[in-house]
Amino acid sequence: MLIPSWAKELHAIAIAVLDEEGWVVESNQGFLSATAEARAEGVGVRLTKPDRAELSRAKIGLDGKAYTGPIVLAGSSEGWVALSGSIYRTGSGWLLAAEVGVSAYPQLNGVIERLGRELEDTERTLARRNQALQKALEEVEALKRQDTLTGLANRRSLDDRIAEEIGRWERYRRPLGLILMEMDDFGGVNENYGREVGDELLHHVATVITHSVRTTDLAARYGGLEFAMLLPETNEMGALIVAERLRMDLEGQIILPMTRPLTASFGVAMLLPGESRQELYARAGRAVGHSRKNGRNCVTMAGVISECDQVYRVAPQST
Repeated sequence: MLIPSWAKELHAIAIAVLDEEGWVVESNQGFLSATAEARAEGVGVRLTKPDRAELSRAKIGLDGKAYTGPIVLAGSSEGWVALSGSIYRTGSGWLLAAEVGVSAYPQLNGVIERLGRELEDTERTLARRNQALQKALEEVEALKRQDTLTGLANRRSLDDRIAEEIGRWERYRRPLGLILMEMDDFGGVNENYGREVGDELLHHVATVITHSVRTTDLAARYGGLEFAMLLPETNEMGALIVAERLRMDLEGQIILPMTRPLTASFGVAMLLPGESRQELYARAGRAVGHSRKNGRNCVTMAGVISECDQVYRVAPQST
């Protein structure tokens, strides 16, 4: 008798065909798993309880059932396994059918443990990949807020930060300064030395700006030749000093192949009560224009109205 194909893959029921001597000649997956320990050395298993004498005396029912109760199978080694089920007469042999409990299913336990470990490994791998993905997304987001040429913050990042600082100013009334600067006569650089040199000089300017501000400040590229510095917790004099120091740093450098120093026109504006971000930008930009009208390479403090804009002059040192 052959075990039906649909029963071959069953795990919860152990099915086996036995010969007259009680040796297993065919079995399904449930039986193989349940008798794994008895077959540990690769040998077959044989029915030991009930024994052949008991089966030969058994009264065969209409359904062919000869026995129901505990079933013990043993291998040629010392391995054995106990099941609970029934044995049926099938021609010249016997058919064994027994339930498989998890406790009597060591191979399945091993599979479950292995699958559990694999699941833990998969979860750890997934967690690491999620962390890597999150980091990549954060890096992409950071790149979206960064000027690709200079490495400074871009206009979007500056807008967001100013909005935050204005909200903080409204709560605590702490001073907030904005410096805008526009490079002087920079168009001739690209014409005379090429766009690549112009880009290198802008990158150098960004480096000088970064060294001129605090970590709590924000330096940004505001436009093509325009840069901005947002200075929280900085009063009017402090903002003027930062702008003047940066102006002098640029003025004091000659970068080859240029034969003249880089200079810029500066506008400084302090946030006024009730002022919006656009109005703050506008006053600082107006102050930049005032510096350009007054010979460039200078710093202008923006007043409430244009008539109050004033060029900042450093007092000469006494000898």
